[in-house]
Amino acid sequence: MRFCGQTAIVTGGASGIGKAIVKALASEGASIVLMDVAEASGNAVAAELKNNCYFFRGDVADEAHCAACVNTAEQRFGPVSILINNAVCPLFRSIEATSQEWKQILDVNVIGASLMSRYAVDSMKRAGNGAIVNISSISGIIAQAGTMTYNTTKAALLGMTRCMALDLGRFNIRVNAVCPGYTLTPAFDFYVEQSGRNREDVVRELADQTMLGRLATPEDIARCVLFLCSSDATYVTGTHLMADGGLTAR
Repeated sequence: MRFCGQTAIVTGGASGIGKAIVKALASEGASIVLMDVAEASGNAVAAELKNNCYFFRGDVADEAHCAACVNTAEQRFGPVSILINNAVCPLFRSIEATSQEWKQILDVNVIGASLMSRYAVDSMKRAGNGAIVNISSISGIIAQAGTMTYNTTKAALLGMTRCMALDLGRFNIRVNAVCPGYTLTPAFDFYVEQSGRNREDVVRELADQTMLGRLATPEDIARCVLFLCSSDATYVTGTHLMADGGLTAR
């Protein structure tokens, strides 16, 4: 039980990787505030975990929601010591992206993570320590066709991670990122749907690009996140962990 007595916030925690992170943290003793715009699924996760989890309906693109979420976490469970910036806008556009589309994805994927961190850090200072994990992607490392908007925001998260780690180290707050490869989530299904291709063909093709011959499960990624939040990683900050089955190492 690595996180007994700790308070965590997981954004975008109602499904996919975020949901797996929420469940993994709860299984190791953390009290979690799950922030998401998906009310039905968010409430369902919180109900399943009972007293360990509270659902906060909020949008990370709204600064007032970010501040209120952190305040709620403190009031219910105590100062925040873990923040997982997982909320994502899966908007895949290339050079044709409009200014409104850029604003939409930047508000969630980049500015939202910054705002959540801003308010969580105030709480972490009161706790005396903290761990922030930003969920980036292999898309922040490599080029992919037709996804310039998404890849740009995921690359921005890696730069944010390094700068935040430098600024916050003196407060005993560690900041790292995880870069998942292709993971079997609703967001992946949305990506496949937009491509217009057969799902089984896409899964097989992408799995063949990895060294392990399979795509990730949300639980695979959650285990990486929990390591970076834990006392096993007390000297790890300012870096990113590739969780892609070796895809980008080839």
